[in-house]
Amino acid sequence: MRVVLSLVIILIFVFAGDDSFAEVTPGLVRIRMQKELDEFPVISGSQINKINENFWSVRGENLTFFDKKLPNNNYIIRKSDGRFDIISVLEFNEYLAGVVAHEMPLAWPLEALKAQAVVARSYALARIFERRNKLFHLESDQNDQVFSMTNSQKTRSAVYETDGIILKGSNGRVLKAFFHSDCGGQTVTASSVWGAGAVDSGTARDPWCAEKKSNTWSFEMGKTEFLERLELADMGQQTSYFSHKAQMISIGPTEFSVQKLREIFGFFRIRSAVDTVEISDEKVKIAGQGFGHGAGLCQWGTLAQVRQGKSYIKVLEHY
Repeated sequence: MRVVLSLVIILIFVFAGDDSFAEVTPGLVRIRMQKELDEFPVISGSQINKINENFWSVRGENLTFFDKKLPNNNYIIRKSDGRFDIISVLEFNEYLAGVVAHEMPLAWPLEALKAQAVVARSYALARIFERRNKLFHLESDQNDQVFSMTNSQKTRSAVYETDGIILKGSNGRVLKAFFHSDCGGQTVTASSVWGAGAVDSGTARDPWCAEKKSNTWSFEMGKTEFLERLELADMGQQTSYFSHKAQMISIGPTEFSVQKLREIFGFFRIRSAVDTVEISDEKVKIAGQGFGHGAGLCQWGTLAQVRQGKSYIKVLEHY
């Protein structure tokens, strides 16, 4: 604990002035690019400066680690378990451009990318505030928003043309805004996915995704294996139908969140909220429509609306 605390103090000292959380656009942001490395990371072409036994600065141009491009300014942290993290420091807008480039197809219209930029900005600001006293602000993977360095001028345009525009929750604070690929016709509340602590931004019907046939999915598994994975006894047979994009489903007397099932069986197998669950003597079949948790901005719905001529502001108002 003492080591972690000292590193936090060092980071705050090194980055003094970058955590102006009351501002819409902070100067710098700290991103954990790599985590839980068993060995000290070797980053070719970098200048390494040892600050103490557990903290190194790493600087240079065109830096990469495991084929992932790194910003020019980085820090290596040795944690209490002996493993290493790489924490990168970069301008906030560069971070947003990298998120937009890797969370939405670059071929999509600029107006859609603008909507994505506003949601990404709002989520990031809320997360930065939550982690303001931590070693890093955001993960670079799906635990927060997928980020990687980009040279895309299109995503930079999306970020700069929406600069200063954020979403706010009912509490008046910056909204921890979420997004997903395909809602299947109806978005859901954040609290139904992550619990009562999540601030809801409302729900919306989405006829564009509801009309798609390509977004229906089903997952099948042998009943014995399915129940073993859930550590359940034989629950007999059941068929359940859900009309409102269920986030909690009952299997026998036990209730599970869809997010938990997606973690256990795979996000590409149980793709979204559930419409039906069928358990027979031999197999289990779960079916639904859409892809992703279903809260907040629907990306495919965004694309459909932009193609109809709607502005990114109108899209955000819809969701």
